[in-house]
Amino acid sequence: MTSALLSETSTLFVHADEVIFLVVALLAAMWGSVAAYRAMQRPRLVLTEVAPGRWRASRRDTVQYLLSIPFLLFLWVQGLMLILLFTKNDLKGPELYAVATAIVIAVRILAHLSHEHSHELAKSVPLTIVTLLVITGSWRTGASFDQVSNDFLRTNVSLPVVALPLVVELAMTGLWYWVGVRWWWEKGYDVPALPENEERALHEHSLAEVVTLRHHTVRRATDPARR
Repeated sequence: MTSALLSETSTLFVHADEVIFLVVALLAAMWGSVAAYRAMQRPRLVLTEVAPGRWRASRRDTVQYLLSIPFLLFLWVQGLMLILLFTKNDLKGPELYAVATAIVIAVRILAHLSHEHSHELAKSVPLTIVTLLVITGSWRTGASFDQVSNDFLRTNVSLPVVALPLVVELAMTGLWYWVGVRWWWEKGYDVPALPENEERALHEHSLAEVVTLRHHTVRRATDPARR
């Protein structure tokens, strides 16, 4: 009884190494999450300005996109699955893959339709989960982790589900490029990842928020009104 009272009234300490560990963990988690969602939230096909106001994808950039996007989609899905696997939640083995795949597909669709919405969705899930993971320590442990891990390892994902992110990605990129870039934007409407039409100036945008755009030096006719 006396020892119990002493333990309840004893002084508790916060040590510097605990704070330093949390700082390092938060910095690493936030850096990784930001790098991941910024890569996910924008179209991945690189465009080149071949003439003032005309953006096109070169053959080299198209091949680079086609070779890299399956690998990127795989990394995004697997990364989200690992976060969901180690975080305390009610998701079972098959649901981990379904939720991670659905998030990636939704973000990639919005990346070609609305930068603002894709940005919010891409950052909200990983940043929220990782922050809670580091601050509250809500790790999935013990029997719960073993059960979910076993269910996850026994999950057999069908080929259509595996191919769905890539099919949606290629379809959205095709629509974004052939309808949005080559037609919609040239008619004066705004398209994600391209400069706003009312300004037509790339420097008004942060490079982190738009697709990588290459400018070719183009000779412009002198404006007679400025002579």
